[in-house]
Amino acid sequence: MSGIFTQGEIDEQVANIRTALENAAAGADTRPHSALTNAALALVRDEQVPTTPQSGLERFNQFAPTITPKSVMAALKAEAIPLKEPLIRFQGRTAPKGGEKALRQTFSKATRAKAPAGEVPAPVPFAYTDFGPAGTVVSDTVEPLYGIRQIRFANNVRLNLKRTDLAKDRIQLNLDLDGGEMLDSKADPLATEMTAVLARGGLGKHSEDDLQTLLAGRSVGMGLGASGDTFDASATTTPRDLPLQLQLWTALLTDPGYRAEGEVLYQQNVANFFARLRSSPGAALANAIGGVLSNDDPRFTLQPQPAYSALTYAKLRDAIASRLAQGTIEIAVVGDIDEAATIEAVARTLGALPPREPDFQPYVQERQRPFTSARGPRVIRHTGEANQSIIRMVCPTRDDSDPDDALTLALLDSVVGIEVLDTVREKLGKAYSPGASSSLSRVWTGYGTFTINASVDLADLPATRAALVETMRTLTEKPVDPDVLQRARAPMLERIDNALKTNGGWMALAARAQTQPDRLARAKAARARLEKITAAVLQSLARRYLAPEKAVELLVLPEGAAAPPN
Repeated sequence: MSGIFTQGEIDEQVANIRTALENAAAGADTRPHSALTNAALALVRDEQVPTTPQSGLERFNQFAPTITPKSVMAALKAEAIPLKEPLIRFQGRTAPKGGEKALRQTFSKATRAKAPAGEVPAPVPFAYTDFGPAGTVVSDTVEPLYGIRQIRFANNVRLNLKRTDLAKDRIQLNLDLDGGEMLDSKADPLATEMTAVLARGGLGKHSEDDLQTLLAGRSVGMGLGASGDTFDASATTTPRDLPLQLQLWTALLTDPGYRAEGEVLYQQNVANFFARLRSSPGAALANAIGGVLSNDDPRFTLQPQPAYSALTYAKLRDAIASRLAQGTIEIAVVGDIDEAATIEAVARTLGALPPREPDFQPYVQERQRPFTSARGPRVIRHTGEANQSIIRMVCPTRDDSDPDDALTLALLDSVVGIEVLDTVREKLGKAYSPGASSSLSRVWTGYGTFTINASVDLADLPATRAALVETMRTLTEKPVDPDVLQRARAPMLERIDNALKTNGGWMALAARAQTQPDRLARAKAARARLEKITAAVLQSLARRYLAPEKAVELLVLPEGAAAPPN
């Protein structure tokens, strides 16, 4: 190791460490129970004496001046083992040209190389701080159920605010932008596929590497995803960095960089993904189930590798540019906030943008999602361990537009989870952990599923299947035992009671509070609804949805293994 670290590299890492310690110290009084529990466990297991966040920050600040390029290199040399004949691991679809000899020569050359003078550019200021005149607030109300402040700017950007004292010096943000997977079609099912790596292309005026340096020591994040009928982003920051977080998001929407390095990263991930496509039962199931359940609708079906390899930022830009520029925006900010300062920060960023569409689009046709009419077993093959298998029973249900049905199915989910666990363990005498899950869509009209799942040894698959079918049949034929109903309902009531003890719980209400206000009323009535659900109501819903003959049965088996008799 003949090179040396630069001062800029050291400064960047020191800033990141200091910020993490400062954030911990600022929020020390509202640390979650898990943080205190982990400290106690560290004392018992590792003899690590607990300290306060503030004392940790003070010790670091005393030590930080000694962290220099020279001292870091000295420490590395003192700790590092000389690499005379290192074991080099190469991963790729084909061997490199020149084989092992070329790999070792390249490694040796790289470890002896010195960075040329001037290779590390001087830092430049963050370029996205002025988006024009601040936006004007045209509506400012407080909804009555939870006291969420609802603001609308003249450009149609919506802002939902909820101040809490649950986590000192911490703020959560969520942004929803119209569009998302509604832009995908049967003709172009991968239109929004690369949205997840949009931020990896940097900004127009800063590469991703530049941003890592510019944002060192700041509690911010940049990213965008396509989920359902919106593009969405979330972040956790501090009051100090809230304006910068909003500037970052606004910059990403108005001037994404679409730089080639993001495309390269995506293509590398595509190659790695397809190399592991069926490498385990879980991977094989996850990658095949969308096509099985949708009758191979391209929007929900894994496409051939060349389709992903052909994707580019240029295609992504064509697909999403109008949404970035015109789609309606709803942002929620929850936590230790100054409401006036938050409104001002949004007004100078997202609120300062040109006028946007006034509402989220209905996307009536785009919301249609098929569920296969085929029933009975379907075999999916994996290339993992020869004794591993999964059985999954999937029944079509409904969307979540009816709050009574939605909560009843959630309780049925909990009941089935208990019943199937008891039945499988009783039948097999083994500690398998089957489970159940009800998923009702708010995006896809009429679409929902109820899933019962178990990962078991291949030899136990027939007995497991019989146990799952028996559980489903029993639930349709007789009411749930009162003790099981109590065991299922109690933790759900506890989750309702604890929902607003975290900023995350408040964010679940504040996000889309203006455009989906029904969620607030449903949350307020949830406990009363849950308490009145009877065993007879559960049995009625089980009869409607959970008869075994209504299920699509997915069997995930090793290559070459015979499917069990039906």
